[in-house]
Amino acid sequence: MKLINYLRKIISPDNPIRLFWHRLKGMAAAIKYGFPAKKMVCIGVTGTNGKTTTTHMIEHVLRSSGKKVAMLSTSDFAIKGKFSKNKSKKTTMSPFHTQKFLKRCVRQHVDYVVIETSSHALHQSRLWGIPFSVSVITNITHEHLDYHRTMEKYKEAKKILFKNVSKTCHRHLPKAVEHIPHKQAMILNTTDEFFEDFNEITCPTKITYGFDQGDLRAHHINYHKSGSVFAMHYMEDEIGIELKIPGAFNVENALASTGVALACKVSLDDIKRGLETFEGVGGRMEVIKSPKGFEALVDFALTPDALERLYKTLRDSKPNRIIGIIGSCGDRDKEKRPEMGRIVAQHTDITIVTDEEPYSEDPMVIMEAILEGAKEIKKLEEGLHLIDDRYAAIEFAVQNAEEGDLIVVTGMGNLPTRTLNHGQIEWDEREIVREIISKFS
Repeated sequence: MKLINYLRKIISPDNPIRLFWHRLKGMAAAIKYGFPAKKMVCIGVTGTNGKTTTTHMIEHVLRSSGKKVAMLSTSDFAIKGKFSKNKSKKTTMSPFHTQKFLKRCVRQHVDYVVIETSSHALHQSRLWGIPFSVSVITNITHEHLDYHRTMEKYKEAKKILFKNVSKTCHRHLPKAVEHIPHKQAMILNTTDEFFEDFNEITCPTKITYGFDQGDLRAHHINYHKSGSVFAMHYMEDEIGIELKIPGAFNVENALASTGVALACKVSLDDIKRGLETFEGVGGRMEVIKSPKGFEALVDFALTPDALERLYKTLRDSKPNRIIGIIGSCGDRDKEKRPEMGRIVAQHTDITIVTDEEPYSEDPMVIMEAILEGAKEIKKLEEGLHLIDDRYAAIEFAVQNAEEGDLIVVTGMGNLPTRTLNHGQIEWDEREIVREIISKFS
């Protein structure tokens, strides 16, 4: 294992031999399981932030409209409404695990499968042999540059999904999916800075979305603590939506999901019903209440953009004080760490820098990088604290929280484990927070 990790570090991800090896695995997996994806309508969801929520939202809207649907996401797998946890900690599994899952879907007569697709998986051909009919992008912001090196290469990896759909559009549909209601389509975010790069890829049907422009638009938006109320406009139609999950970014996710549902021939009335009954994803803006009158929120936010969006939403809800707990993952994009620290310090009254998942890195090096950015806003021990033990950091936040305060713990979401220098430990952040709140209540 050490040798494999060493080779990964010294051999570029773009090395032709490495890419060929990945493609061989993707081909072998598809052949072994008999290309099961050709018997379903495959929907790919990619982007930096919002992929998991959008994937779940699409699954829920399609299923609640009566369709037989399956899903593979960072947090969960689902087949016709039966959910199981994704314990791999990967957005997109290995090609063999993915194709095996798709084979199960075929055996259970699934018509639609929603697949959350990472840039790594696209670049490494993990999804080879899957003819995507519908693709959707949430956004592209700074992430995974430890692997892709530049934003241009990161963007190009995301475009692979849309080029796949473009190729599918120019071929005859497999007979197995001809009877399944859908049209091949790309769902594009007009507010993303790379919109034009994706829009130039050819496809007969494109559904664009955004707040101010696009085929799908949200307006007259009223944000509140536990959700949003807005009017959704499509072509000549307009419907009111009462979303149960808060934040402008979740309104965007709802628009993206609606675009997919429309491509799958779901009526606006059924889309409305699906969006309004969607309860969210565990570990994404999940609120835990304390008997002492404060709340703790657990979220998966991992990037500067995700943190900026999250904290802006939370600040708009006007809590008494915000106490933010921030760490960062090891062996990943190092450039983002100071910016993450700066953003959390800027938006919180008390900022606590702590350990997260160091993997093979020195945890203190990671925390010092976050502190570097946080110190631009706050001074140590004057609203800024370094607590290297994550459990102790949450304890400190809970002990110092007052009525009306909001504790925000980001980075782990609903992941079941943490990866430390010495290996994995069991760690469900939501249960940890509940345990600590109970201890001091």
